[in-house]
Amino acid sequence: MGEATDLTRGAGIALWRQIAEVLEGEIRGGARAPGERLPTEAELAERFGVNRHTVRRAVGTLQERGLVTVAQGRGTFVPGQTVDYAIGRRTRFQQNIERLGRTAS
Repeated sequence: MGEATDLTRGAGIALWRQIAEVLEGEIRGGARAPGERLPTEAELAERFGVNRHTVRRAVGTLQERGLVTVAQGRGTFVPGQTVDYAIGRRTRFQQNIERLGRTAS
């Protein structure tokens, strides 16, 4: 996770996009657990050998995709599991939870 990651420079793929793909792979692959705080921008910039603005663009992209949440002054976090909760005329909590394969309590 914290090891240096080589980026392909001059290949026509923006560095921020490559960084976003690496971080997304870590998140989706389970290397980053829900609720885990990602390294700071400075730490990520050092890891990837880029400036903080490049890292900020990558993190912004991940935030737009809902893969991370950014809390100013606290850091960037992998969000916990979300629940798709349908709202209708006769919404039932138990039915929504059971539809997700969970037990309501």
